[in-house]
Amino acid sequence: MAGYAMGAWCRHKPEGAALSYVVKVLKPIIVLLFLAMTVITLAATLARMFPVLPSLYWAGEATRYLNFWMTCLGIGAALHLGLHFSLTIISDAYPLMVRRAAAVATYAGMMLLAGVMINYGIQMITWNFGQLSAAMQVPMSYVYVGIPISGALIFVHSLIALVRVFRQGGNAEGEAQ
Repeated sequence: MAGYAMGAWCRHKPEGAALSYVVKVLKPIIVLLFLAMTVITLAATLARMFPVLPSLYWAGEATRYLNFWMTCLGIGAALHLGLHFSLTIISDAYPLMVRRAAAVATYAGMMLLAGVMINYGIQMITWNFGQLSAAMQVPMSYVYVGIPISGALIFVHSLIALVRVFRQGGNAEGEAQ
């Protein structure tokens, strides 16, 4: 019975050459963002320890924005690979059709949330286009672009998982019912 939880339809070998390519591109970008965040934080710490080094007043802001972008891109990559946490102890106790209905509700809810992220993310971009960040003087719309991108990744991956639930007829692992 294990393996039929809500997330089971997403724990698979990823399908779709285009989405797999997107995730292959996202992975090194996420690594580079993390590396940049680490180097900036280390440099800012060293600058505080040794007064002869120039102050990196913008380091905290840069680190926050890099972390934000890393998270936004990482959500879609992790969803595509089926790496998000799922607690299946309760759902495993229910019959297959209940688990299937729960999976449909979960993916539909994720698509709804992704739609909200896309809609309001675009609004945030347009409302804050003229606003600059405090330390780096970067347009805040560049930062907020991560929200609709993350929403689009969530929407597409949830839609694929939802289609997979219906295509498999309630059978997540390809086993006989």
